[in-house]
Amino acid sequence: MSERRVRLRLGLLAVVFAGLCALGAGARAAQALAAPIVTGTWASAVGVSSANLRAQIDPQGLATTYLFEYTSEASYRTKGFIGATKVPQLQIGIGTGLVQQRIGGLQPDTAYRFRVVATSNATTVGPLRALNTDEEAPVFTLPDNRGWEMVSPLDKNGGEIQGPGANFGGGVIQAAAQGGAITYTSASSFAGAQGAPGASQYVSSRGVGGWAPYNVTPPALSGSYPEAPTAGVPYQLFSTDLAGALLSNGRRCRTSASSQCPVANSPLPGSGAPGGYRNYYLRSGTDGSYRALLQGADLAGLALDSAHFELAFAGATPDLAHVVLSTCAALTAGATEVPGAEGECDPAKQNLYEKTGSTLTLVNSAPGATLAAQGRALSADGSRVYFSAEPSPGAVNLYLREGAVTRQVDAAQGGGGTFETAGADGSLAFFTKAGHLYRYAAATGIATDLTPGAGVLGVLGASEDGAFLYYRTAAGLFLNRNGTTTTPVAPEIDPASTPPTTGNARLSADGRHLLFLSTAELTPYDNRSLGDDEPQPEAYLFTAPGTAGAGILCVSCNPSGERPIGAASLPGASANGQGLNAPHVYKPRLLSADSRHVFFDSFDALVPQDTNHDRDVYQWEAQGTGACSKPVGCVKLISSGRAEGGASFLDASGDGADAFFLTDGSLVPSDRGSVDVYDARVGGGFPTTDPAIPCFGDACQPLPPAPEDPALASLRAKRSGNLPPAAKPRHCKKGQVKRAGKCVKKRPHRARKQGSRR
Repeated sequence: MSERRVRLRLGLLAVVFAGLCALGAGARAAQALAAPIVTGTWASAVGVSSANLRAQIDPQGLATTYLFEYTSEASYRTKGFIGATKVPQLQIGIGTGLVQQRIGGLQPDTAYRFRVVATSNATTVGPLRALNTDEEAPVFTLPDNRGWEMVSPLDKNGGEIQGPGANFGGGVIQAAAQGGAITYTSASSFAGAQGAPGASQYVSSRGVGGWAPYNVTPPALSGSYPEAPTAGVPYQLFSTDLAGALLSNGRRCRTSASSQCPVANSPLPGSGAPGGYRNYYLRSGTDGSYRALLQGADLAGLALDSAHFELAFAGATPDLAHVVLSTCAALTAGATEVPGAEGECDPAKQNLYEKTGSTLTLVNSAPGATLAAQGRALSADGSRVYFSAEPSPGAVNLYLREGAVTRQVDAAQGGGGTFETAGADGSLAFFTKAGHLYRYAAATGIATDLTPGAGVLGVLGASEDGAFLYYRTAAGLFLNRNGTTTTPVAPEIDPASTPPTTGNARLSADGRHLLFLSTAELTPYDNRSLGDDEPQPEAYLFTAPGTAGAGILCVSCNPSGERPIGAASLPGASANGQGLNAPHVYKPRLLSADSRHVFFDSFDALVPQDTNHDRDVYQWEAQGTGACSKPVGCVKLISSGRAEGGASFLDASGDGADAFFLTDGSLVPSDRGSVDVYDARVGGGFPTTDPAIPCFGDACQPLPPAPEDPALASLRAKRSGNLPPAAKPRHCKKGQVKRAGKCVKKRPHRARKQGSRR
């Protein structure tokens, strides 16, 4: 080999070696700069004065130490972690990086903040965490001086109360906004029933001595409400004060004259309903009377016979003064009826009619219309109706009928808009198209694009005046104010929070407070499940900027700082009335009118008194409400936490003073079992007495005397006269003491020897 070639090879080897050295040095430098990664921090085994502080740390292959530091919430708010207590620094062992320190000397029922600090060649400070120690000798009490009251009756004819959607997918459960009343449903018929359709409906009202149930099920013959998931439940909706109710009349054929009617069932007396037609009744809570929405005059010009006429409830105002009905039939002048098969009209070409008092008004100008939504599409006073219609095949546009004028809302966008929500009076409405969110002003007819970048996935709701609007995108949850200012709220939100009519989110009337579910970690609580390390949905309350207490609070997180074992839940709107085809109109009140109370269900034991390992009902209340003095608010049980089958929230009054829930627990002495409705009422509770045990037949006879024992006869001999007077106490002489009833000489005192036993 030539000398030149050798020099070239040596040069190449030198370059390769230098490169390898550089790579090795770079790797060592990168490793030297690698900081530990904190993947989780939480508390466990929190007690009255102690807790375990835990963390998951990835040391990145380097020797790493860690320590925890903690301080009281009060001190943290003024000084942060300055002066915080530091647990002695320890080395992370080989393995998973799961570390733990036990701390003691904590104060009972006190809030603390803590964090973990991990150090190798660099230092990583873990996320801020919160914990609250247990009360000392906690005693179960309901918050706000509440008391349990059994709402459903003791005698339920061997039945029980069903939850939302448990009767053929429907059944109305709704509390009166003013409190003191609730309507609920049962498959059993009791309390003066006149008939037994798929689900009987009851209204219980609170009186001086207790709750009185009233059966409001309409009288009906068997078969009037068939056992089908789409037609088995009469009631659809109640007014907000429960003074009125809307219900279906059952099968569409209601006379024996038609061969298609399997049972003779005449219209309700005094209702004015024409025999043989599908219809709806309005029930008056004042006198219990029924009035048919469609009277004889409304059906006088109908071309269809009763066997081919169908009708559906579309929506109503909260007071039920305005009801929107849907049918393909022509009921008024100007309505178009499109023929269908076998003597029917085309069910795909529906007409909308608004019933107000005795007036029936056509909403749409062309067939193929649907109410835009079952919430807020009809203004509170019924003057504005938003609806969708198909002017041509494949094209669905959004319209507003205001008085006698109908306008296309999405005309400037080329049609195809989807109604989301509106203000209470309908003057401002919001719709989406192709990921854009528009704000429509009825006064000007102008729709403004609020999201030029598109990407909108849904709307949670709007304030009653339309000034506050919440919506979600892939980037998270946002608040738009007055169509101009947009504020990020949360990076992630439960998709079931939308749409506004049925979603599980709740919005205060002024729009400044939003209750929602999210799996994101939005506050100093680790919400990943203790079992599988998966994030669990928690309930959060957002308060808009510029409002007292602005920010986000986790209302369902465990105050102890321990990881959840299950999810929190907020119910959306349940199906009212007729199962699969039922409207979803009513959403239970989870957020009180003043936004200072939140009700929710949780499988977590958020207080020590929750011991049944099942779903229970909780209340969160803001600082300064009731006895709550904690900045993050207070969480308390509303149900017992001990019922074998748990409990689930039903509804609340507007101010939150009545909190109704369903449970199989017997919470008052008179409750003999079964599943019942209870009210945890502020200042509630009735005086209780043990109920008399009924007897039958021989069981009602008095017990015979016990047999006489001759050996005890002498002990039971009668004595005449009064007892002799008690002997006067005898005192001993000086220097004597009494022993065994006698006076004896007192012994002299002797000193004990050192080391002797005592």
